[in-house]
Amino acid sequence: MLAGGQGRRFGSDKRLASLPSGESLLAATLTKIIPAFEETLLVLHSGDETLAAALSTQFKTLTTTLADDASLGMGHSLAHGAAKITHWQGAAICLGDMPFHAPSTLSTLIFAFRTASQAHPIIQPCHQGRPGHPVLFHHAYFDAMQTLTGDQGARTLLKTQAAAVQMIEVTDLGILQDVDAPRDLAWR
Repeated sequence: MLAGGQGRRFGSDKRLASLPSGESLLAATLTKIIPAFEETLLVLHSGDETLAAALSTQFKTLTTTLADDASLGMGHSLAHGAAKITHWQGAAICLGDMPFHAPSTLSTLIFAFRTASQAHPIIQPCHQGRPGHPVLFHHAYFDAMQTLTGDQGARTLLKTQAAAVQMIEVTDLGILQDVDAPRDLAWR
């Protein structure tokens, strides 16, 4: 999960902003993600040692890592995280500001990944044709992920590997709903 961004458009550290439930944005997202996957790696930025410790206490199975160059863009955070998971068979690239997807969507995506006909699948959810998150990548793409820079994340990789991308239509609008402004905290 990528959560090393600065959240400049939000006006403050959106990761700590409270949802109507009272849970922080980042904790709510982790609450959805952690049960669905065997392991969870959370990429934060340098200076987040206190946040990393608090989340590791709250979520016992969570592994955190601090990306020194996270401030340079999402691609740098993704590259940092990909270098830490080279032993994984695949990874769902999740965003720390997307707590609104349904847990059943994650199950659907994982099933599609495990049963994909491609040797090296990339599974991306879409809602009414609009692509969303999380995107699941086979480990064959981890080396390429480690070279990413800038703020595009894996978008470039999705374009260059378009033949491997399998779009999975879901009814879950949550795959499109990220939090960019305080008003977005009330979605759902």
